[in-house]
Amino acid sequence: MFTTEDAFDIPYLAFMGIPDINTYSGGLLGLLYSSGPVAKTVVLILAIFSVFSWAIAFYKWRQLRRVEEDGERFLKVVKESPSFDRLTSVYKDSPDSPFYRLLSACYREISSRRKAGATDDSSPIDLSVPAENAMRAALGEETERLGSKLSFLATTANAAPFIGLFGTVWGIMDSFREIGLRGTASLAVVAPGISEALVTTALGLATAIPAVLAYNYMLSRLRRVTSKMENSLILIVNLLAR
Repeated sequence: MFTTEDAFDIPYLAFMGIPDINTYSGGLLGLLYSSGPVAKTVVLILAIFSVFSWAIAFYKWRQLRRVEEDGERFLKVVKESPSFDRLTSVYKDSPDSPFYRLLSACYREISSRRKAGATDDSSPIDLSVPAENAMRAALGEETERLGSKLSFLATTANAAPFIGLFGTVWGIMDSFREIGLRGTASLAVVAPGISEALVTTALGLATAIPAVLAYNYMLSRLRRVTSKMENSLILIVNLLAR
């Protein structure tokens, strides 16, 4: 058993990151306080991942909610507009809206084609095809912009459990090393180290699970927004074909 006569081993134990049963106070904070440098580093990394994941999830939730509301208003205006010129005169929205940029891309393309046609004596050209191409290019750019930062949520969901597992493996290694140093495998000696090891796994899962849920939710909302932009594109092309 470890006694006060082995006090000369305490600095070595602290240097190796092995928790001392005399300083273990129980509870999550006690485990984190008495854990070694590797476990604390793992916890810090997981905390950073968690903070950034929650910040991104909240930001994307607000952004996609606003864009989806803009899409519903835009679709309503498009369906009620008798012509494209009427649509451009009625619809007024923020330049930050993807639907506004979609309409702007179409308007710029049509304006350039009309100016080219005004100086050309050939027969009138079909504006729906170049306008559709311009809007599809804008749609791809807007989808990519709205989907930015979601990859971090996917990375957190995939990496956090393995980071926590690394801390678990390291903590179990420390527990076995502690058994060798103290010469006993009693529960009082092993339990703190095992608890410290399992905490990193729990924190890894606590970081990964919200990231998975947020990623899937944001991806479904992004699909809905993309579907609204596709529908808007089709309706605008129909207006041009009239």
